[in-house]
Amino acid sequence: MIPGMNPVTIKPIQRVSVSEQVFEQMKRLILEGEWEPDARLPSESDLATLFGVSRITVRQGIHRLTALGLAETRPGEGTFIRSLSPGQSIVNLVPTAYLSEDNMQSVLEFRKAIEGYTAELAVRKADEADIARLEVIYAEMQQTKGSVEGFSDADYRFHYELAVISRNPLILESYKLIGDVFRSAMKSIIEKRGHTQGLYYHRAILDAIRTRDIEGCRALMTEHIDSTYAEMLPGQNGEQAGFPSAPDR
Repeated sequence: MIPGMNPVTIKPIQRVSVSEQVFEQMKRLILEGEWEPDARLPSESDLATLFGVSRITVRQGIHRLTALGLAETRPGEGTFIRSLSPGQSIVNLVPTAYLSEDNMQSVLEFRKAIEGYTAELAVRKADEADIARLEVIYAEMQQTKGSVEGFSDADYRFHYELAVISRNPLILESYKLIGDVFRSAMKSIIEKRGHTQGLYYHRAILDAIRTRDIEGCRALMTEHIDSTYAEMLPGQNGEQAGFPSAPDR
């Protein structure tokens, strides 16, 4: 015991707070369409009863939904689910990307534009500690290949780590801003494609970073996204959109 320290003031750290669980569940209900646009949310009291939590916890979740632009509170009426359009402010970028009918195409087009150069920067700037972190994440991908949730989470973290290694704050902030979008898209990709190509490309990209193969790394990342587009959106004419057919692996 450290002299003078009151142990009562120190509380065990919880991995996921109750308020976080409530917020994530409400967000999921909106993004999956169970709570439709313009629908009025139940009262705080009713939600508190349904979730088995306090009204304060529910209120915190509603405030976060409002901050994201997923809901709005109308004085005297209650809280309503928002109907979003692409023309709204950048604060609504995340929910707009989630709810758009061409969500997957938008995500892959964004990745096509940014991830090749991010991989190139990673080759130029990675040190041994950076490469070691990528190796750990890749090992997690191998260990979780039987789990869609586990594998897609490791997949996202691999790409996020490349953004960290790029040492470019704007690229990193872009990943933070639409991290939920990327996670959702990657989960859909793994559900349809499985883990084989993901493991192949991530291993090859990691090897290219280790050997400082700038052009090879950028080409591999582009090919990785091209092949994903071709399989996820086969009827979208990917070649005209700048997504040529990638070789089978």
